[in-house]
Amino acid sequence: MDNQKSNGGNASNLGNEGSGSSMGKDLGAGRSENNKPNDNNKGSDLSKSATDLHNTIDKAADAAQPIVDRMASSAHAGVDKVSGALSGVTGRVDEKTRQLTDAYKNFAETGRDYVRTSPATSILVALGVGYTLSKLLGRRN
Repeated sequence: MDNQKSNGGNASNLGNEGSGSSMGKDLGAGRSENNKPNDNNKGSDLSKSATDLHNTIDKAADAAQPIVDRMASSAHAGVDKVSGALSGVTGRVDEKTRQLTDAYKNFAETGRDYVRTSPATSILVALGVGYTLSKLLGRRN
């Protein structure tokens, strides 16, 4: 700035060397017709950007596919495990139900035999149980 002369507020010296107008020249020096945004280039840039985005999405989908496959196989394995556990439980419940039914039949048969062999005792036990139940259930009112 020491080499520059003041134009003294005179605008007629603009563009002359040494008149302090070099700053204005430097601002426009980087511009040319090729650097201006072109409407035709905008469309091709958008197409290129869209193509790049599509390629990126395809790469992400391809990378995600093995993860999705692993998650699906893990889910299938979990369902199979739960199904196996439930079928095992169902088998055990069926077995316990059959055992309980057999025990009930055995108890009922034993009770019938006891009533046939000693009817007086059976009647006294039935009266005692009935009286006790009536007193227990009668207190709730």
